[in-house]
Amino acid sequence: MELETKQTRKVRMETILRETFLPKELLVLDVSLEHAGHPGMTKDSKETHFRIKMSSDSFQGKSTVEQHRAVYEVLGPEFKKGLHALEMDLSSP
Repeated sequence: MELETKQTRKVRMETILRETFLPKELLVLDVSLEHAGHPGMTKDSKETHFRIKMSSDSFQGKSTVEQHRAVYEVLGPEFKKGLHALEMDLSSP
């Protein structure tokens, strides 16, 4: 739990994605402010919506659905802690 209090969700997600997919390119953007005022979002909602652009050899030969499922699987714990949505642009080099 100490790791969670010292690192932002963005940093945790970047670490998980780097360690799991060894990406050639990785960009993780917090776009939570774009969703302010949406149902379920309060003034205290932080780090809830992210945009990910990632290129990884591990996506080679996988469908878009398979790629997205792989990312959702490794980031599952973050959804249980307040992550609400991901927009993903995934590819293989």
